[in-house]
Amino acid sequence: MLEFKVGESFPLPPVDQEGAVFSVEPYSMMLIYRYDRPTEAEVQEFKTGDYQLAVTELRKVLFILSKFGRLNWSDCAYSSQLSASSKELPELKEGHKGYAIDAFLVDCHDNTLKAHRLIRMNPEFSRKFKVLLLDDGQKSFQQEEYEQAVSYVYRTYSTKDLLKISLMQMKGRAPQ
Repeated sequence: MLEFKVGESFPLPPVDQEGAVFSVEPYSMMLIYRYDRPTEAEVQEFKTGDYQLAVTELRKVLFILSKFGRLNWSDCAYSSQLSASSKELPELKEGHKGYAIDAFLVDCHDNTLKAHRLIRMNPEFSRKFKVLLLDDGQKSFQQEEYEQAVSYVYRTYSTKDLLKISLMQMKGRAPQ
């Protein structure tokens, strides 16, 4: 079992490049922001700012967009086909609050976990997102085609463009 402690080494393999990564693990979702030496203001925005989520699909690839507080929008490509772990998300029953995402801010300079927070998707967003994830898992998948599609989208569209053509968006409030 992995243990995540703020101020200690992040227990997943180090990545020395800035960027975001989204993954669906067995019974959970993770969003990892990697910043090179994040400032205290960036850490605070991540920890306490309102958040926004959006999903875009282009060229048969899902792009997860996210924003915390006054930080810039971030985007990352996602394919369930790139993970060997099974993806099991529970059914959302009436009155359920929606799925949650473990969000992490990691200093990619030294792989230190700077912040961790749990963010919640609203029920409508959760239901639509689950359908997109299930559909993604049913698509035929060729690694080279996926990489070409991702490369094309990043050459052709800015994060703002991806946001404008998103399939769905939601906002969440900061913890009180």
